[in-house]
Amino acid sequence: MASGQTPGELLTPLVLNSILSKALQYSLHGDTPLASNFTFALRFLPETFHPHAPDSLNCLELRYKVDWPLNIIITDSCMNKYNRLFSFLLQLKHMVWSLRDVWFHLKRTALVKGAGRSVQFRQLQLYRHEMQHFVKVIQGYIANQILQVSWTEFTAKLATASDLDAIHRTHADYLNRAIFRGLLTEKAAPVMNIIHSIFSLILKFRAQLIAHPWDRQQGEAVHPSFIAMQQSYNTFKYYSHFLFKVVTKLVNRGYQPHLEDFLLRINFNNYYKDS
Repeated sequence: MASGQTPGELLTPLVLNSILSKALQYSLHGDTPLASNFTFALRFLPETFHPHAPDSLNCLELRYKVDWPLNIIITDSCMNKYNRLFSFLLQLKHMVWSLRDVWFHLKRTALVKGAGRSVQFRQLQLYRHEMQHFVKVIQGYIANQILQVSWTEFTAKLATASDLDAIHRTHADYLNRAIFRGLLTEKAAPVMNIIHSIFSLILKFRAQLIAHPWDRQQGEAVHPSFIAMQQSYNTFKYYSHFLFKVVTKLVNRGYQPHLEDFLLRINFNNYYKDS
């Protein structure tokens, strides 16, 4: 996407299958015979990739071929829920990549243009660091509450399931809990909207950085879009503090107690409380 490939070029069976097989090769369970059941599917083909849209890859689904009798448990409805989780995890990966690319560009500027001592350069590094902290917190929360805690609860309950109905119910409960904890329910939509706005600002910040090369003024490296990037950061800060307030209120009301884990991670050194 970053190299400027269009959806028509990138979202083809050949390219997608190549990406998927490479991902499976690198994964812990890539050598299992079940890996061949994975395929990508396109829900629709977008005309363009919007540069500031965190959900630009929502057109992509990860499908798993389920044969009888497993399709009694893993139904189409279940697959849709898995895909909602997959889409959000893909957005997170997109943010991680974008911030890593920002770091790469800044590092290259420091080496090639000698911008390391520049005031603007140091300021942009601080902005990047705060954005990276936010994304890592969300990643840590998802990994802990969904990929680990919910899965552990599911496997423990599955061990006690005595019939098909119990297995079906246990799996459905696990998925609903994962969707709930992943803030992907309709009730949690206002919270997810704030997170999406923050993701958009991160993509905008990266686009502003790479749009223009650095200049020199009075012997110091300056960026033509520095003021615009400062505005993007200030909006990011406003949204992230607002999210902290909203989640704090939810926790205080006893709604979604697992969100305490999120608050603990994001409010490192009381940064959000103090400011």
